[in-house]
Amino acid sequence: MTDPDVTPTLGLIPAAVRTVVRLLAPSAPTRVTGDQELIGDLGYHSLALAELGFTLEDLFALEPITPEQAMSLGSVDDIIELIRGAIYSCQGKSPSVDDLELVCAQYGAVWDPEETATA
Repeated sequence: MTDPDVTPTLGLIPAAVRTVVRLLAPSAPTRVTGDQELIGDLGYHSLALAELGFTLEDLFALEPITPEQAMSLGSVDDIIELIRGAIYSCQGKSPSVDDLELVCAQYGAVWDPEETATA
């Protein structure tokens, strides 16, 4: 059962992940979709992947991602499913809108859930 305090923002998980992936992607895409591959499509390399991992761990209050988990993360959808699983098993939390706005501001962007809601 999920915590009622996070239920309103659980629906924002895909948009939040796609936004963070887009902001940190070395290839600077204008749009990110769930089926895009981190390395092949978005230009991620080891340092960029580490930054992405740390940013997502902080934003979603996740335990550090294990090497085994990291090896299974090929696409944006893989990250979304990992984070959903962590939140549903109470090993992470859904960020508040304020948290999302802060992360976006750190990278010179504005949080707009509509921009990535259906990507």
